Amino acid sequence: MPTSRAEQRARPRASRPPRVYYRTVARLTRVAVDEGYGPGKTRRTLHFLLHTHLGLGSPPDFVDPENVPDFEGDVAWFEMEKVERGNGHTWPWWRAVRQTEAPADA
Repeated sequence: MPTSRAEQRARPRASRPPRVYYRTVARLTRVAVDEGYGPGKTRRTLHFLLHTHLGLGSPPDFVDPENVPDFEGDVAWFEMEKVERGNGHTWPWWRAVRQTEAPADA
């Protein structure tokens, strides 16, 4: 039985990796809050700021902590991918692939 276009769009696609639109090396800056007081104090990452080749003066993009591997400190350089929407995202989103060294011109 033929299905409408709306039904085809609503149906989940076969599991395939999302298409990568753009790759770059970028600086990620952790934005975190401290919760609690004293020895039980914990630190929680809210999100990361992504600074691309446009520099620190340009508006940053936001990256969800679940899309960034753990790293020490608050600033690190990562190979980043901007991927197609899906996986609960309604717009293209950034994910960190692997941590790298800062570029020579950084």
